Amino acid sequence: MKPFKTIFGFLLLGSSALAACEVFEDQTPEFISFAMAGTAGATVQVIYSKAFVAGVDEVGTTRVEVFASDTVIHTLPIDTVIDVRIDRRLFIQGEVSPFDTLAVDVEIDVDGRSIFDGRGDLFPDLPWRFLYQFNSLFTDDIEVII
Repeated sequence: MKPFKTIFGFLLLGSSALAACEVFEDQTPEFISFAMAGTAGATVQVIYSKAFVAGVDEVGTTRVEVFASDTVIHTLPIDTVIDVRIDRRLFIQGEVSPFDTLAVDVEIDVDGRSIFDGRGDLFPDLPWRFLYQFNSLFTDDIEVII
């Protein structure tokens, strides 16, 4: 009976040590990869920001107020990596010109972990939005003040 207790004790100690290593592993984000594909040569205006505040109101709408941003006119496909080590947040908004509708595929990874993979249409009056903030949850209904 004693050897069984010793073996069980070692197994318990080993599994506890492995679990503790994962608890102390730094999970803070470093890089966000953003890729958008669609009709080759099509242009998309993309707003990138790490300077914003965001929260969910009493009716479940996520409200974002952007203080500073970069606006880039991209020719598809887009494949970029954004450093978020300091801010630990990112807001992206993609939109097309007033007379275009564009089918796109979007993939977003945080440090190699896929957090978004979707396909849909960009419409002139309905921009595509993505919001990431470390250890925060938001709703899909996003209102933005830029």
